[in-house]
Amino acid sequence: MTEKILVTALEGAHMLSMGRSTFWRAVSEGLLPQPVRIGGLTRWRVVDLIRAVDPASPPEPRQSPGARAA
Repeated sequence: MTEKILVTALEGAHMLSMGRSTFWRAVSEGLLPQPVRIGGLTRWRVVDLIRAVDPASPPEPRQSPGARAA
């Protein structure tokens, strides 16, 4: 099974054990990262949420544009 890369506000809130309104407040206060907007969708990168609560987590390796995961 593939792990999610992007999550909704509700999924992000559940990941961090908080309510959705608390999650949005943390975003507006700069405690959590701003979302990624894709068309009409608003999502958060899981790695950004993890990094926000655990700054010691390793950075995600970058892929060059057009590179495909194995």
